[in-house]
Amino acid sequence: MRFLVIVAVSPSAAGSLTGSGISYRPDLHTARDSTLAGALSEICPQVLVTDRPVAREVLRLWREAMPERPIAVVRLTESHGPLRRLPTMHGRATSAILPFSIPMYTVPRQPGSDGGVDEDASVFEALAVAERFAQDREQTTEPFPVTATPSGAASGRTSVLMIGGGVVNLVTARLLQAEGYEVAMVDAAPDPRAGRPWAAYGASRGGGNARMFTYTEMDDYHAKSADESACMTVFDRPPSESGWDVRGHEGEEDQQWVQDFRSVPPWLARAYNGDILGLNRRGGELWQTWMHTRPHLFDDVELRHDILRLYQDGPHLEAARHRQNAVGATVASYGAAEVRERFPALAYAAPQAFAGGIVVEGFTVNVHDLMGRLLDDLEAGGARMRFDLRVEEIMRDGTSAVTGVLTADGPLVYDHYVVSPGAGNEALRRQIPSLRQVHGVLGCWATVPNVTPALGHSLKVARRGHVAEDANITVGRDDSGESVLMIGSGYGWTGCDPRNIDERKIEDIHAAVADTVETLFPDAYEKIGGRDGLRRTQRHCVRPWTASNLGIFEASAAAGGAFVVTAGHNTGGFAQAPVIAEAVSHALRGVGHPMHTLYHPLRTSRVLHAMAGLGGTTH
Repeated sequence: MRFLVIVAVSPSAAGSLTGSGISYRPDLHTARDSTLAGALSEICPQVLVTDRPVAREVLRLWREAMPERPIAVVRLTESHGPLRRLPTMHGRATSAILPFSIPMYTVPRQPGSDGGVDEDASVFEALAVAERFAQDREQTTEPFPVTATPSGAASGRTSVLMIGGGVVNLVTARLLQAEGYEVAMVDAAPDPRAGRPWAAYGASRGGGNARMFTYTEMDDYHAKSADESACMTVFDRPPSESGWDVRGHEGEEDQQWVQDFRSVPPWLARAYNGDILGLNRRGGELWQTWMHTRPHLFDDVELRHDILRLYQDGPHLEAARHRQNAVGATVASYGAAEVRERFPALAYAAPQAFAGGIVVEGFTVNVHDLMGRLLDDLEAGGARMRFDLRVEEIMRDGTSAVTGVLTADGPLVYDHYVVSPGAGNEALRRQIPSLRQVHGVLGCWATVPNVTPALGHSLKVARRGHVAEDANITVGRDDSGESVLMIGSGYGWTGCDPRNIDERKIEDIHAAVADTVETLFPDAYEKIGGRDGLRRTQRHCVRPWTASNLGIFEASAAAGGAFVVTAGHNTGGFAQAPVIAEAVSHALRGVGHPMHTLYHPLRTSRVLHAMAGLGGTTH
């Protein structure tokens, strides 16, 4: 997986390419064809990134130097039209260069803030396309893990055990049951319908009774330009200093995880972010299908459409307008005065609470109620549920194929297995190496009454520089049926152990959440009794988070089918749940799916480590 870039970029951008398996050779941009051909034959890149035409003789010599390897050209163009992505997710190659079987991808140059062209961003986008091409071809060379015939195939009822009962696995289980699988589930936590104390549950049931879908959920948090340092130091500081570190002590794996996070270069982060957004869009399509084909699941779960996004400062609002327009999410855009007029619940917000807002496509639900309906549906369809039962061991045969799982009640043996464990579970982390990529990042929750004039739309609130910088405020109801606002906000890195939390540190996040409530809803803040009243509603959940900021999708062999791991979906597990379910369904049938490549657990290491031999040469 080597790339040759011959388009010039700024010195800072050139520096960010070093060490990423990229040979940066702007000197070749105007070189003779023979010189370019010699460089291609010497470096043997899988992808050439260029904006100049490439002569057929150059391509012939390149192909002769790499007769068995997939190679491609990614060419920057002057058009500002839509970016053409890869066949698996984002369209097809623009053309193929025959007779050499070299696909050509065209990438429009990216506009800059000054109205010109941002050459650095353009090259980063081209590299994102190059990386997807290489990963996709790498994936197709791997044998698909389903090698055995399921034992239930003759009767038409293939069995699958879901390990983990969070919302992702519940959605997956419901899809598989609808497709004819015999479904069972085991979870270490209590039944979500039992109403046990929140600390007894994982992120889906232990957090607030609220989840949100928008097209920009599960954002990538790495720097996406050469001059940006977003989130590069948050792991070194506690929340009181605008950091994420809430650990009580340093774990053995913590520094390696931080190093992995910081090693993702800006061009690769742009690739990741584009893929996340693409999967979000597919998730949105599938959620809409579920609402039309399974409407009973969404009855009485406080389903509310469209989200109002608020921004505290003008530049952030303007940048968000461009972004939401780019992903096709914008419904309407308002200035501060219009927000107060159109949304009376915000009329008494603090004077500088927001510079304006954007209404975007999306929806919110009371997720605990939705989980209850999914569980009821599964049981009505014959699924067997076992709660308060932890999987202690993955049993394997001499070929490493999974033969069952061991619990305190004995072994459980099925054709297929789907593992979605959330954060923690040390027993599974020891036995499934990809789960060691998952650390915990907590979020804090509080609930206030939805006072008159009541808020009708759920909110996303952005406050740059604030400890509770991003907040979701979901309109829902409490256990007594009263209308409430559920506020989820804050990031607190726990390291690999989700219990490694210094309660004094997360108190700063809770205080910041309280400040957001008081700023936006002073009447509700006063009604609940201010800070002391809010404390009685406080809780937190720990989300599974990866250093790559991508989810993990891994499929290996089971004795009777497949063993699938879906994990580390950061803040996007609910948003992407239907597309995760779709990817699992494909895997159990031995059929490819974009997520199998995009969330492959080796994706980042292939870029950052497997190409170390090239070392990012610059000239």
